[in-house]
Amino acid sequence: MKNNKKKIIFVSQALWIGGIETALVNLINKLDYNKYEVTCLISENYLDMAERLTKNCRLIVADRHSLVTFTKPYKYKKLYDILEEPQGATRFRRFLWHILNILFKALENHLYSVYIKEQLKGEGFDTAVIYSDRVAEITVKAINAKKFLMFYHHGAMRKEYHDRYGYKKSEKIIAVSDNIAEKLKVYRKKYAKKIVTVNNVIDIDSIIEKSREPIEEGLFSENNFNIVSCGRLSPVKGLSYTVEAISKLVREGYTDINWYMVGGGPLEEELREQISALEMEKHIFMLGMKNNPYPYMKNCDLFIQPSLFEGYSLSIMEAKILCTPILTTYAAAGNQIENNVDGFLCDANEKSVCESISNLYENREKLKCCKSALMNCDFDGINQKIILQLEQLF
Repeated sequence: MKNNKKKIIFVSQALWIGGIETALVNLINKLDYNKYEVTCLISENYLDMAERLTKNCRLIVADRHSLVTFTKPYKYKKLYDILEEPQGATRFRRFLWHILNILFKALENHLYSVYIKEQLKGEGFDTAVIYSDRVAEITVKAINAKKFLMFYHHGAMRKEYHDRYGYKKSEKIIAVSDNIAEKLKVYRKKYAKKIVTVNNVIDIDSIIEKSREPIEEGLFSENNFNIVSCGRLSPVKGLSYTVEAISKLVREGYTDINWYMVGGGPLEEELREQISALEMEKHIFMLGMKNNPYPYMKNCDLFIQPSLFEGYSLSIMEAKILCTPILTTYAAAGNQIENNVDGFLCDANEKSVCESISNLYENREKLKCCKSALMNCDFDGINQKIILQLEQLF
């Protein structure tokens, strides 16, 4: 019997815990497997979120350093290691790295693409979806597909990677918010006609179910005003100035405020030092990376997303699904929050965050009204609309 299912392959960098990876897993899990035969190929052996991926999806791990899915090892992993960006290196070491990339990066990409192509043994796909721009060139060169689509997730244009191979080859470039789409059309005018907006899919049932799991005993006392943030601990997330804001509030007499950070990342040690220097250890808590952040989001009084910029924040949508009041910055929220209705907006600085938290602390009725508005939101309808948009592109 002939298989009439459309073959789709999603290509991304990894399945570590992160917003882009969560969005990818959510999308793959929501597809209709009566219509589609789906493959997910990742270039690095990070599988933190692999257990969330539906078993209907074939997962291929094309790691350069270890055999996971393929039977033949990649021969040029030492060349790839030399070309990896050095962290904390001297100016000369970084200069040398730039020169090596100019000379050999294209060659290594070619060799790796040939490796993937050989391991796939000529398999063809109807649609290849470039989900991470970091693997765009490799996808275009390695995957045999009738059509290519490319996602763009980032709020910043100049600070992010832009792959001309993906832009040129893709039939459509999918920005995950209107705000990103408009910025990208300006930044990459040549491809403006290809750029469309499709928001990220949210796994509603799973979020609600996981939010019911217990959290550590002693957290979130009913006598305290509990604030939570979830995400990568990086400079762009605005956490450093938020530490200052919380410290100021405590010094002003809001001594029952506690802020919990869920996540890990490069800023972790610096944040710990900052918290210690301000003597805020009894009010600011770093909980580390959690496979399930939803109980923390569900049980707090306020969820805060203080990012300096954001593409399409999955954390904001997840908090909305859990009917948790949200305070976020104008730069982070895009069109996800209607101010003073289903959340609260402020500027991305210490003073504005401090004043906003104080205002919500003193006016708890605003938080109750926000919860009521979120309870009436049709998240299932939003998801159905997103899937329909994507199916028309596939």
